[in-house]
Amino acid sequence: MARRLIDRIPNKRAALARVLGGTGLLATLERIAAARHDRPALAVFTYHRIAVPGVEADPYYDPVISATPEGFRGQVEALARRFRPVGLDEVHEDGTGPPPAGDHRPPALITFDDGYRDNVDAAWPILKAAGVPAAFFLPTGIIDAPRLPWWDQVAFAIKRTRCPALRLERHPDDPAPIAIELGPEPPPPRRTAAIMRVIGAFLAHEVPDEAWFLARLAQAAEVAIDAEALGRGHFMTWGDARRLAESGMSIGSHGLSHRALGTLPAEAQREELVASRRTISERIGRHPAAVAYPYGWPGSFTATTTSLAAEAGYRLGFTSREGVNRPGSPGFAPLELRRLNVGTGDTPPLLRARVAMHAALGRSVV
Repeated sequence: MARRLIDRIPNKRAALARVLGGTGLLATLERIAAARHDRPALAVFTYHRIAVPGVEADPYYDPVISATPEGFRGQVEALARRFRPVGLDEVHEDGTGPPPAGDHRPPALITFDDGYRDNVDAAWPILKAAGVPAAFFLPTGIIDAPRLPWWDQVAFAIKRTRCPALRLERHPDDPAPIAIELGPEPPPPRRTAAIMRVIGAFLAHEVPDEAWFLARLAQAAEVAIDAEALGRGHFMTWGDARRLAESGMSIGSHGLSHRALGTLPAEAQREELVASRRTISERIGRHPAAVAYPYGWPGSFTATTTSLAAEAGYRLGFTSREGVNRPGSPGFAPLELRRLNVGTGDTPPLLRARVAMHAALGRSVV
């Protein structure tokens, strides 16, 4: 059957963004958003890693890579032209402070979650060169004692295995283990599909004992994984974090152990929030004003979580709910701020289109 024309277009979202820009519809959406509201919306962009994805290029979990270094450079330069970059200290419970006279650009904040080493090596020089601030949210327990997280261990094992097939029990009594057929020389998409299948089992809470499963995976894949040694090269140090803070970047909390806070008892949530804030205060020399909830989707944080965050001393809380933030509008909550997650397919025009649609329509179709 002949492929539809639309199916022949690579990266359809980016193509649609180009059409919106080329026809003037994007500028129209931005004018609509400006006309409807007295105050511009704050766009917050979420990044994780800055690296080159691929089975051969990187041994870890590709979806955590938000942009290549060159892609990130283009995004930062474009955002600095179209938006008014703000630092975390410029974001308040009632929005952002007044812009410089004559600057009508809407505010935007760049954030990084997880504390990966490439944030320092790849992203920081680009941010400094552009004069753009950013906030880095750190899981303090991982920075204290680096260890490769489960998603990267899964990817590492499956990217490196030479085994043509894997049979993976989710737990000791699993009646139907995950069966993965890779073949003798699997193409990258086949390895990627296998990784996503195992990641899906974790996200569906089918793996009750993380350590047990990861040990079995490494054994089945015949891949040695020194999670501590790999983690030390994968995450930034407290020295790196201090240098970021001294250069004008902001350091915030991403919890203690990168667990979904909303799934924990209240006392455990309190410990995650309080201990991580205390550690950052001791290591950086200033109290963090904000927390980014690990995972950040509904269920990974709750009303109890946000209440405990306020009690712990956080002014702001960042989620992974898609959207922009408009102070004074119904539903605006400083401890439930929305963000736009950035992926490797997000071009500068696409990021601009996503912001415009959320600001004008309350949702995005790209």
